[in-house]
Amino acid sequence: MRTFKALSLAALVYLPSVPGTIAALTLHKRENPAVLALPITKRSNDESLRKRSSDVVSTELINQHNIQYLVNITVGSPGQSVMLSIDTGSSDMWVNVPNSKYCEGDGAPCAEGGVFDPKKSSTYKKFDYDIKATYVAGMLAKGPYGTDKVEIGGVTVKKAEFAVADESHNDYGILGIGYKASTYASYALQREYANLPQALVDSGAIKSAAYSVWLNKVNNVGNLLFGGVNKAQYEGELQTLPIVPNRGKYTSLALAITGITYGNSKDTKSISQGLPLTASLDSGSTLIWLPKEMVDPILKSLDGAYSSLANAAHVPCEKAVTDFNVTFSLSGVKISIPVSDLVFSASNYKGVPANHCIFGISYGEPGVSLLGDTFLRSAYVVYDLDNNQISLAQARYNPGKDDIYEIGTGKDAVPGAKHVASAVSSATGNGVDPTNMPVTPGATGGISTMTQSTETGSSTGTVTQTAATGGSSTGNNSPASSTSSGLADLPTARSQFLLQGALGAGLLLAL
Repeated sequence: MRTFKALSLAALVYLPSVPGTIAALTLHKRENPAVLALPITKRSNDESLRKRSSDVVSTELINQHNIQYLVNITVGSPGQSVMLSIDTGSSDMWVNVPNSKYCEGDGAPCAEGGVFDPKKSSTYKKFDYDIKATYVAGMLAKGPYGTDKVEIGGVTVKKAEFAVADESHNDYGILGIGYKASTYASYALQREYANLPQALVDSGAIKSAAYSVWLNKVNNVGNLLFGGVNKAQYEGELQTLPIVPNRGKYTSLALAITGITYGNSKDTKSISQGLPLTASLDSGSTLIWLPKEMVDPILKSLDGAYSSLANAAHVPCEKAVTDFNVTFSLSGVKISIPVSDLVFSASNYKGVPANHCIFGISYGEPGVSLLGDTFLRSAYVVYDLDNNQISLAQARYNPGKDDIYEIGTGKDAVPGAKHVASAVSSATGNGVDPTNMPVTPGATGGISTMTQSTETGSSTGTVTQTAATGGSSTGNNSPASSTSSGLADLPTARSQFLLQGALGAGLLLAL
């Protein structure tokens, strides 16, 4: 756990207008900002890398290799400690239970992450409807929804809603922090509830459903900051872009990629085919997943290739120390990634040559593009769910003393952020749903084709959606409440799947 010292008296900072932007005129710095800060830690999985599928609350993020970023919370009365994977690509929170077939398996796979036994909590209330989510990459979570007391970063939410996974295939539970409209309950049961970001707002812990993610270098502790921004953790200024809606609805935290360049300081090439392209900024995905035609030129320039056996791109390990960068432009906002942050050991990968390493950019499923952790480690990202916006800046490592500001309410709530003029707000694809999502037995719905116009012309993306119905939507819908407010600190970690596209390939609604 990490705590913040009281911040100095409120400061007003004038930001002059810059052509092409709208300036945020004030930074609101309070002695006791309504934020929740959580340290993020990392864990590795042995299996192959795959798409996974003033009130401020801050938590450390723990980075794991296949890699999951984790946060510690306690659930129930008395509190039971569990470590959950943070996932911006999903929206439900679910926890493992001690008697599931998976957790009782060889090697006690859930031992480190912890389990929640609802029978040992005096405040747990079970609902009569279940999460039954199957992810394209094989991830599974099945079990009843319910409510209980959840403590996170020093803040207590008395009646937080989450699912208890009697059946799952993951060492850690998941803490999905995407749109509340993208929970399984909302999609499959037509029942929307206040997931964690909204529950923190409802409880008074933070001012708005917004948070900042700073993953830091791969071997270091990162930070998840609910309700605030930490100016010490990024370079330059935050620039705000509109989230790209999916069929007119905001379900995925996606932006439009408008340019990609790669190369060294003397020879830089660009990719324009297929752009602008919608991609979800997903902490639950290990890598960057793009269409093959965008990945191949970068691989070729590094003498790399793609292995269908390993289901991964690979390059000579020696390339990690070369002068080479990949830079993504999102309506002019540039995030640059050095090749040293894109090359990983491939000791357990069949089909990868002995002197080659896994490359952090690989082929996505048709219609699915994700900017996962190999992108997010180079970026400071503010997800503003209330205003359907994402603010970005280049990440700063070894930032020194924290400089935290509270995210307020209403428009222009992110302190110090500037809106990018004429930002692309529609593009090919939708970031999460695969082009050929199979319809799950028992589900209703079908295929829809979407045509969108963009700033640079017209783009057409064909996407498939499965919608399911079933289960009961009854239960206790009491609003979440909190026993504490103000400054709080909490540890975190990273997830391996994406609910509204978990594991990079979308959610199958299994009934």
